[in-house]
Amino acid sequence: MRSKDDTQGGETKGSSDASVTGTLLQQGWAPLVDTQSAQQLTSIGLVRQARINQQKRELATLTATYGATDTRVVALTASLASQHSFVSVLGVARDIATTAAPAVPANGWVLHGRVRDKNLLPVAKLSVSLVDEAKSLLTAYGYSYTDSTGYFTMTHDPAAPGASATSTPLSAYVQVLNKAGKPLFIDSSAFTIDAGATLYRDVALTSLSPLGAPPPGAAKLQAAGPSTAGTAPAPDDPAAGGTATGAKATGGAETKSAAPKDKK
Repeated sequence: MRSKDDTQGGETKGSSDASVTGTLLQQGWAPLVDTQSAQQLTSIGLVRQARINQQKRELATLTATYGATDTRVVALTASLASQHSFVSVLGVARDIATTAAPAVPANGWVLHGRVRDKNLLPVAKLSVSLVDEAKSLLTAYGYSYTDSTGYFTMTHDPAAPGASATSTPLSAYVQVLNKAGKPLFIDSSAFTIDAGATLYRDVALTSLSPLGAPPPGAAKLQAAGPSTAGTAPAPDDPAAGGTATGAKATGGAETKSAAPKDKK
């Protein structure tokens, strides 16, 4: 089960925080965090948050006394931004470490993860699907919607009624589409997943602006909504994300819906 580096969607120049976070997520360190480490990260996060609250009070006092352009105010503002970024990254690792593993169908696989904005906040009601090297939609694997926590799950079950015969291991690219079916993110290199495996992906968008024209058939994913023949909840359905609060290299929320057939 292997995953290569992701490319960030949207702006070519994101914030420095988003850039650093994207690099960390690409390096794949977060899925290795265990539950004990997650608890330690939570404790560190609480300490850092307390420090942030203290610095906010100091900043308000300094700003009122010396003005927003004072060097001390500028330095403290930069320190606060850095603290917020660090706490956000800790939250990502904690989420990954604490999400329950999804069940994997026999000879199938599960792809799951979260989609976040440049501030690492979850983005809901986006569709996640797979494309081939030519960026053509792989309809055989369906699609999924992100829930209120940004979480998605795509489950491939070759024994399911109407499932297409597919080969494993699968080599494909993850793409994330907005409500208009336009791409916000597409992998720069393929990931590979074997039969019986689960793979977690955490995508940090640098922008919610589309990359360009949508691939053939992509707009239909958002226009049609989840198929009544499938099992994916509606994108605004609270049940879409289950009860998972984060994710590890395995975890479950929204299940795959049969993808509408696209016309090329």
